[in-house]
Amino acid sequence: MPTKFLSRSQVDHFNDHGFLQPVRVLSESEARSVRDELEQFEADFPEHRNKLDLKANLILPFVDRLTRLPQVLDLMEDLLGSDLLLWSAEFRIKEANAGQYAAWHQDTAYITHKPFLAIGLLALSRASIQSGCLRVIPDSHKGPLLSHSDGDDRKSILTRAQYIDEAFDDSTAVDLELAPGELTVFNSALIHSSGPNHSDDRRIGVLMSYLPTSATKEGSRDTAILVRGEDCFGHFDLESGPVSDNPLENVEHQRRSIEAVTASMFAGSAHQVKGLQ
Repeated sequence: MPTKFLSRSQVDHFNDHGFLQPVRVLSESEARSVRDELEQFEADFPEHRNKLDLKANLILPFVDRLTRLPQVLDLMEDLLGSDLLLWSAEFRIKEANAGQYAAWHQDTAYITHKPFLAIGLLALSRASIQSGCLRVIPDSHKGPLLSHSDGDDRKSILTRAQYIDEAFDDSTAVDLELAPGELTVFNSALIHSSGPNHSDDRRIGVLMSYLPTSATKEGSRDTAILVRGEDCFGHFDLESGPVSDNPLENVEHQRRSIEAVTASMFAGSAHQVKGLQ
């Protein structure tokens, strides 16, 4: 079958190893423009910065547009098929020299979509080893779901500060450095982490999580946006993007969606999604 954006070898690499080597989807100037919009929102509404942790695409129109870019959807279509759902888009930000990190974990420990989410990480600033780029363990998506625990380290950028609490081999770990405008994609079952940002700039990434419309979810019913093709399955409640160009008018819309999707994500946890805090 012909591909639209990726080569067949890139698709095979994703399937075999659980991640995609970085590809460019925005120019550096386009990535800078998106960063500028983010930082304008942060400056205008500092009290709402916590709402960027999950489903930021429902509160910020420019994030909604980012998730629907033809080049991004073509890439995801090559990996998942022609009928696509967007589950969520959010920011993962590490301030310069603040010690923030993400411990080794698998997203499938608490995001129970089947067979998996294809999670794109788009860099808006340079993601280097120094600034704490994404680290992955190739092929680990083929192994078992490991045991995880919630943590309480405030320097963790993960909502539950979760970490793998059993022994595993990380000797094959790969660092995925990204220039602004570059994207990598990983399978939600892949073991991954990221270290602290020791650079002089913020490390800003946008996570965009996609599913084929045939995907299912364990537990309570979930929501998603149809971004390409048709949904002939009805496994998810379909939602729209932002209801207004004004982020403040989207807050209630986002809150209802977050409440629906976190019913199972945070089951049995003392933590709460940051957007509801």
